[in-house]
Amino acid sequence: MPIVEFWIALGTTVLLTGAFGLCLILDKRRSLWVDRRFPSTGRTCVLYGDYGAAGRTEHRIYTTQRLYREFKSKKWPIGGALMYLTPCVIPTEPHLIEFLLNEEFGKNKKSSIAGSSIFRKRWSSFEDEHYNSLVNVATEESEKVVEMLCASKQPVDVKVIAELYAVRMIARCVFGKRCTEESHTFPITEKLASQPGGIVWDVFSTAFPSTTFTATLRKLLDHFQKHPALLDELVSSFLTERTADVNFLQHLKRTEQRAKANERIAFGDTRALMLELVQNVFFVASGTIIACLFEMGHNGDIQKGLHETLQRSNPFAVDTLENVISETLRKYPPVGEISFVTVANNRLPSGELVVPKNTRVVVPIYALQHDAEHYPEPERFNPERSIFSLSEQSVLYRPLGVQPLPIGSSLALLMVRVALSNILGKCTVRLTPESPATLKISPNQALPYPIGRVELLISRAS
Repeated sequence: MPIVEFWIALGTTVLLTGAFGLCLILDKRRSLWVDRRFPSTGRTCVLYGDYGAAGRTEHRIYTTQRLYREFKSKKWPIGGALMYLTPCVIPTEPHLIEFLLNEEFGKNKKSSIAGSSIFRKRWSSFEDEHYNSLVNVATEESEKVVEMLCASKQPVDVKVIAELYAVRMIARCVFGKRCTEESHTFPITEKLASQPGGIVWDVFSTAFPSTTFTATLRKLLDHFQKHPALLDELVSSFLTERTADVNFLQHLKRTEQRAKANERIAFGDTRALMLELVQNVFFVASGTIIACLFEMGHNGDIQKGLHETLQRSNPFAVDTLENVISETLRKYPPVGEISFVTVANNRLPSGELVVPKNTRVVVPIYALQHDAEHYPEPERFNPERSIFSLSEQSVLYRPLGVQPLPIGSSLALLMVRVALSNILGKCTVRLTPESPATLKISPNQALPYPIGRVELLISRAS
């Protein structure tokens, strides 16, 4: 059968040639910095690069922090590494970070989801129009949390309390529904944390950052993993009874009906953006509340001073609470890094180094905010740091990244301020023998978030 043998031989040759070509491309990628004589980690693992532990045994912020410290110890203003299949650079000097974040620096600013900018505008208009209503709902829900805490004489897992508060707020403000009392049994953390594709998404979305490819990859992974059903499952956990509260879903429907044809968002994209909104609100709000209460338990003097200030309705109460929240965000930033891909070759101010096109630039927020040069004793909780009193936000303090901030983050911070003001003004937070010494971050979630039980004893202040 000479024809069959011919096609078998041809197919084998094509496969071997393709495999050989792929190996050459991958080897060229991992050798990019060495070939360019760019300060770097050198040639590393082909598949994972310098990020082999990220997403498996540790969160990516720790991997980036380790590389940042390595480059800084060698007095490099910037260093090259390999993030999975993608060459990346990590700057260490503040003035260089400002340059990289400058609007003139060539970078890809597009979202992987179509209609993202329109959706953001509609969310912003909803927040501006109904700000007072959102404050009232947050106040009502946080008072329920205080009542729940004061009624219990036993230690509580503050993760459950913070997550229940976040879910109730999302149910009322986003969907116009009321959350059942049993909703805390819904595994929302695990559900919302599930990322489409896991390591597959990380590897290919960083290697091929084009909007079209990432959108296609997201839809493909969603199809296999049934990820879009998550939003339906979340909403179905709420009571069918609608509330009289203003809600974003209603606002979005009205706006969509009045919108021009070119300003309408496809149904699938709306679902994806709504899920992103819910995830951001949930993780930023609950994560910050958990971290702050944890630190208050470990820092009794700071808690006592804040409690007394809040009880007296001191004019400085807002500033004091704001500094405590700012230090919480400094130590536990919801956004661990600012990451973008260059769309052109960019020469750095020194003139000696060039960041090539299609390179991922990683500004290490977590590493910068834990750098002893910028924050003396970075592991100590200190709300009186001078950086919080600056009139302009420093490049060294960007816990939520840069504009555009994660959608829903402003609502999340509103929830944090109202909840902590109520809890810390009326309750006392104490440690128990089971309280963790440090907060451990889950390795496989996009936004840094505590893992495991966070037990504290919270009771009404005497």
